Amino acid sequence: MKLSGSIVALITPFHNGEVDVLALKKLVEWHLAEGTQGIVACGSTGEAALLTAKERSVVLETVVTTVAGRIPVIAGCGAPSTHETLTMMVEAKEIGCDAGLVVTPYYVKPTPEGVYQHFKVLNEVGLPIVLYNNPGRAVTDLSVDTVVRLAELSMVIAIKDSCEDLTRVIKMRQRITKDFSFLSGDDPIATAYMAQGGDGVVSVSANIVPRLNQQMIQAWKNRDLETFAMLRDRLLIVHESMFVETSPSPIKYAVSRLGFCTPDVRLPLVPATESAKGIVDHALKTIGLMAA
Repeated sequence: MKLSGSIVALITPFHNGEVDVLALKKLVEWHLAEGTQGIVACGSTGEAALLTAKERSVVLETVVTTVAGRIPVIAGCGAPSTHETLTMMVEAKEIGCDAGLVVTPYYVKPTPEGVYQHFKVLNEVGLPIVLYNNPGRAVTDLSVDTVVRLAELSMVIAIKDSCEDLTRVIKMRQRITKDFSFLSGDDPIATAYMAQGGDGVVSVSANIVPRLNQQMIQAWKNRDLETFAMLRDRLLIVHESMFVETSPSPIKYAVSRLGFCTPDVRLPLVPATESAKGIVDHALKTIGLMAA
């Protein structure tokens, strides 16, 4: 399975403190209509660390059922322990997800050998694995050497790289010989990542600009550099506004402004401040999603 294009890091909508299943279905249908090429459910943007096990199941089942095989559904699977991550992977496979997005074990700070053994166990589940390198949240970094070693595992098919070092994708491409997908995990530099040989992006901004995000990546693939540059520059204000405060508070506020859900987040996250809301509103007006 080759993953590419605009893959949304989908929010988890809440209403009165519970997962809003109806809003979730509407969001998924909208993404399908807008050309989104994959969905990550229960990832960082989906507040996965703040969901109960039951809620996680509800979210994954809702997304998989609504998508009905039309685009890949990737389940966020991450925990400090291998045992807990294994349980998540098994469940994701049973529900019908197409892959698991697996962040390095956070908090415990395993050695590179520990990271390798962690993924080696998960490889036995038989569900395709997207490695998730996010040292800013997980502390543990996936070095190029470790990624190359992990790529030798049969079920490891891709990496989502949330890292500012744009030489990594070149170095990994030069050493990984099998069919492998390289996905940016940072919207503001996703275009540069593509230029370095990336295949797509797992995008926060795609929650509100799915069609424009998909069109930008397609323009690059078509070598329509004029359209690519126009959309790259136009979307930057959106990308930057989504991270003025801890994600996903700004993006949930933005999605709420489009009328899909409430802006509610779970503690210890708090809703976007008035200052952040002003920045997000300005971005939405500039991009044409709100009246000026």
